[in-house]
Amino acid sequence: MSKIPAALCANQAVTLDGIQNALMMLMGEIYEHMDEGHDPAPTHNDCAAWGDGLSWLVKSIGRVRYELREVRS
Repeated sequence: MSKIPAALCANQAVTLDGIQNALMMLMGEIYEHMDEGHDPAPTHNDCAAWGDGLSWLVKSIGRVRYELREVRS
């Protein structure tokens, strides 16, 4: 098994930290909205923003996975 270069590992760790933080922030927003029973239903803009956040997260995870696969091959 080949070793992954330290610089790539550090870069990927930073990227994964960002993804994790974004997921936690998005989950917090969703749970906060759910807990506020007196608020109206989510607006179109709310849903679009959540969708944009999820799209960024999915793409980021895909990039990290792709880069790690490239290093392994």
